[in-house]
Amino acid sequence: MTASFWRTPLRLLKCRLRQSLKEMRRGYGQPYAQQQTPINSSRFNHLWSQCQTPIKQRSTANNLHQNRLINMSLAAQFVDGLILQPQQIFGFWRCIPQPTIQNGFQAGPMLIRGQLTTDAGGGLCQISTTLFGAFLAGNLEILERSNHSVDTYGDDRFFTLGQDAAVVYGYKDLVVRNLHPVPLQLRLQVDQAQLTATASLWGPTPISDAISLNSEVIQSLPAPPDGIPGWRVRTQRWVQPPESPKILTYQTEDTYQPSPL
Repeated sequence: MTASFWRTPLRLLKCRLRQSLKEMRRGYGQPYAQQQTPINSSRFNHLWSQCQTPIKQRSTANNLHQNRLINMSLAAQFVDGLILQPQQIFGFWRCIPQPTIQNGFQAGPMLIRGQLTTDAGGGLCQISTTLFGAFLAGNLEILERSNHSVDTYGDDRFFTLGQDAAVVYGYKDLVVRNLHPVPLQLRLQVDQAQLTATASLWGPTPISDAISLNSEVIQSLPAPPDGIPGWRVRTQRWVQPPESPKILTYQTEDTYQPSPL
């Protein structure tokens, strides 16, 4: 793994400024969700969507695996129970503070510019990916989302190609909007015993539409010598209202670049 990329004070300040500018320029015109309520609320007792990802132990060096669990659990505290009113927006970096040691985050593995490195906040991309899976299956409007630049772990990845969401403070965000006519509650749990992260959306009434997701590799990109291959992947979301034809509500094509090991 390479040395830390983000830890200098100047770099942290630059990221903070970039994040502020990004939020000023978006102009979505709707308020961001901020209210958290207990997850046992009887008001939200209908499961709309759920995404669970396995937390895989990548390294035992320098407590990196335990640090990832700490980071993921800390992030979950800022999201679990969040209420998304109709037309309200969820922004990952609006909920999660800047990942610094001062904010309680630990050094963990992360992917920066196609290279595996360690820094405060390693593991947050699994949180954002798990959230994205729940948002995608719940038919929320996807406003901002980025895939990872390379498929570092290959068949041992924790997500389906085309259904990941990379986040980097000041650079990459996950932003969605609730276009449903009812409020939804977002729940997020990190189970350190079972090594799973689970995100789910809950509504006051059952979801009325049938939602299907499909991701397919549309092109294989050859690997460089002793490297890893790349992919072009198309992901679609189809929604079928009661007694109505299917509607395509989301489509994207992602590129995972070939990379040397």
